[in-house]
This record gives sequence, structure tokens and C-alpha cells, in this order.
Amino acid sequence: MTSTAPILAEDNETAPGRMECGVCWYVYDPAVGDDVWQIEPGVAFHDLPAHWQCPTCDAKMSSFMPLSGERQHADAEDDIARIVAIYRRIDLERMQDLPFRNDALQVEAVGFCDWHGDRLGVIISPWFINLVLVPGADTDWSVYRHGDKVQYVFPAGRYDFVHGDLEDFGFIQSCSLMSPVGDVQDQDTARLIGEEVMRLMMIEADPSDDDRGTPLLSAVAEPEATTPKTQQPISRRELLRGRRIPSSEET
Repeated sequence: MTSTAPILAEDNETAPGRMECGVCWYVYDPAVGDDVWQIEPGVAFHDLPAHWQCPTCDAKMSSFMPLSGERQHADAEDDIARIVAIYRRIDLERMQDLPFRNDALQVEAVGFCDWHGDRLGVIISPWFINLVLVPGADTDWSVYRHGDKVQYVFPAGRYDFVHGDLEDFGFIQSCSLMSPVGDVQDQDTARLIGEEVMRLMMIEADPSDDDRGTPLLSAVAEPEATTPKTQQPISRRELLRGRRIPSSEET
């Protein structure tokens, strides 16, 4: 299936809300922080450390939900916070000893913005970097089955997303940028990859580009500041197709 929905501007008026523990009803308020864990006021729920737990009952971050009554539908930023918390829990509980895990990376959400009522952005983890769609309040993905491919049209072209059901959250759709992520040097590099992919996805593709319609499979790029001057600059099309910039030892 193909969506031709337009790209919408990012909603900067939506602020992360309060999160309530589903076990003991403790409320984490970003405006207050958490004295028990020495969290200063102003730290959003999705920015809490991966090992953070409810200061009252030790429940994990995945047990928290947007505070009942504050919104009819989970706040968009709270949805992203829950996804980050779930992947952090998966990392801590299942991924630590796996050989393809990159210890230099941690779970982080990058560049999420509104897209036709849904949220589009990049999720970084120690084992993948994915472009992710999160459904909005009026989006019905019940027609899809786990593993179904859904094609969307962006300014950069048509890309395939895989429909899935994230444990303790619900439906999300993902487009793989890179997996595994062993070539990514550090978190700053991963973040720059995510930011650059989001920027390029919103740029109109050249109609003569033969790659228009090709699924976005991977994207790896070193930060410009660390790229040797002798290298040829990477193009927009090469980044979206997944060309890896060689290291200085390879040039």
C-alpha cells in the first residue's frame, strides 16, 4: 500500500507530559524531576537514564503511561519516550552479551516530527538504526499483519516500512537504515546519521534519479568534521542508498 500524504511541519508546541507508573501510580513530572535518582527538573521522561526505575516501587520505565486524563490520546512525545524506554529495557535484559551489539551506542530518538498525523523519526540502538513511523490518534493500522510491507511516498522518494507490534507499546512501522551498527564509531556519529537522513528525506528527489522508488535500506556517514579532506564528498543519493564513507586507512 502507498501513502501520498504530505509532509507536515514539526509541532513545537507539544511538550513532554507527565508519566504515571502503572504499578504504584507514582507520577514522574519533568518539571519536578526525581530526588531519589537525583534527576534535576527539566529532564523529559525519554531522557532519563536507561537504568532509571520508579522511585517508589522499582517498576521499569516500560510500566509508565501518560498520566490519565491529560489527553484523550497519548501525547506524541510520550509515545516516543515509551518506545525509547522499551528498547532500553530490551537492551539491558537481552542484548548485553550479543556479539553484534555496539557498546559505543545507546538507545535514542532523533528528529521525530509530525507526518500526516503520525510521527516520523529515527531510533538509534546498539544493534540497529531505523527510520520509524509511530501512529497518531486517528491512524488505524489494524488492517496490517506483523511483517507486512507498507510503502510511503516522501519528498525523497518511495520507501518500504515493515509493520510490527512492539511489546508493551503497540504498532510501529520501521524502515531499516543500518543493522548491525558495528561501523558506527560513537553516539554523536549515530545521531548525525539520523539527523542527516531526516533532512534528506524531506528534500525533493530529482525526477531523473534512477533510485526513486528504491527502498531505503541503510545510511552510514561519518561527521563532516572528521572526514579526511582527500575523500570525495558523499552525495544525497549515496547516503540514502547506504554508501559507507571509507575511513582514512582505506583511502
